[in-house]
Amino acid sequence: MIMSFKGNYFPGLVILLLQALLFTELNVASDTGNRPDTEAAELLSAYVQIPSVSGQEKEAGVFLESFCRENGLYTRIFTDQEDSFNFAASLYPLDQQKPNIVFLTHIDVVPAGDEQGWTYPPFSGKIADGMVWGRGAIDNKALGVMQLMAILRYKDLAHETDLPYNVSLLAVSGEETGGNKGARIIASEYLEELNPVVVYGEGGAGVNGLLPSRPDLTVFGIEVVQKRRMFLEVISDATTSGHGSIPREVYSTREVTAACNALIEAIPNISVSPTVSETFIHLSDYESGLVRRMMKNVDFFAPLFGRFIRRDPISSSMLTNTMVLTSISSAEGAYNQIPTHTRAVFDCRLLPDTDEEEFLEEVKRIVSPWEVSVNVLASSPPAPVSEQGMYFRALKESLYSVFGEVEVVPFLFVAINDNRFFRRRGIPSYGLLPAIMPEELMESIHYFDERFPVGGLNKGIEVYVNLIYNILNQTNEF
Repeated sequence: MIMSFKGNYFPGLVILLLQALLFTELNVASDTGNRPDTEAAELLSAYVQIPSVSGQEKEAGVFLESFCRENGLYTRIFTDQEDSFNFAASLYPLDQQKPNIVFLTHIDVVPAGDEQGWTYPPFSGKIADGMVWGRGAIDNKALGVMQLMAILRYKDLAHETDLPYNVSLLAVSGEETGGNKGARIIASEYLEELNPVVVYGEGGAGVNGLLPSRPDLTVFGIEVVQKRRMFLEVISDATTSGHGSIPREVYSTREVTAACNALIEAIPNISVSPTVSETFIHLSDYESGLVRRMMKNVDFFAPLFGRFIRRDPISSSMLTNTMVLTSISSAEGAYNQIPTHTRAVFDCRLLPDTDEEEFLEEVKRIVSPWEVSVNVLASSPPAPVSEQGMYFRALKESLYSVFGEVEVVPFLFVAINDNRFFRRRGIPSYGLLPAIMPEELMESIHYFDERFPVGGLNKGIEVYVNLIYNILNQTNEF
């Protein structure tokens, strides 16, 4: 639900912006060129029918690799394990070492959950009501189908003409579990062979009705940077005698519970990253008066409305470092036995400019009154913001070509995805699902009734077709 605040227009606008960049409305009109309207939907349906929950990607990966090879692309399987099947399918063999435009997609999906919650079985790939239904239909198989079908449009031209670029679909495993079985391997061991000059993966999307002054305006957010992940544990081994009938001043469960409560109740600082500020500045041209002034100076005004911003999960995610308690456990024992060890785990998401050591020291300061220790279980190193140069502009122009009068803005992604592995290697990487989808579809991701509109597939293919053309055209050799 989009929140609003009487007498305080700007906080409502903040939340509208941040929420809308994640929830979109689909435009199903499409010109699919030489390929039938149904081909992409049928491929997605067949792909969804192969369960590929993280750790079991190989069967779906083999299916997709075989489809690519049988349709005339050059394939290269990098790793060939059940839980780590990674391949590229390209217009030219990778050993030609052409500069490579890489379309990144992941094969794995999250578990389907209770099948009773689904309208159609989660791995049915049912095509009904203009949708392809099933786990992974949006995340991330629809994107992979769009990318693949666009590459195939250039297959004949690539055979007839020595194009200045290669174009590859890079399909990887394990994105949903951190990328260690997929993109991390490619970026660390096969980057030279792949030779990417740009990577286009998942991330942002588009929305209608974002700005009150222009409810008809579609805004696309292209992910150029993302928050960083840190997992923290809070543990206590406070020593005390063990019978629960006699309350103690200090014992492990009490210490961890009190420390966790302090962390949950701590008020995070509002911080506007340069990318978020740039998003508002782009959109401020559509407003006027005080609202326009506030949007152009969001880094000044946002902290003034911190209590409103912190109430909304989306705006809070965009403008603060977040901590979510995801697990708490203690040593097994009888119900009347005080545990000798208690542990809690927090999922922390840090804004790009956050100093990790300073953040950790602040956490330790907050919990210092209790007998607990804080340890970092895992953290992701920073990745640079991808520049808004030629490759960003090519995607922007493609969105204009396909969707007409739209606005395109850079976008801070509040979660993590595989784009980060390539940014760390100096490869500009951009995240976008090139479709406009309603909130009810976005909410189906990782939930029941995940589905993707057939018309959205066809429109997305056109975005990628135009993207390839725009990059080739900018070389003045095409």
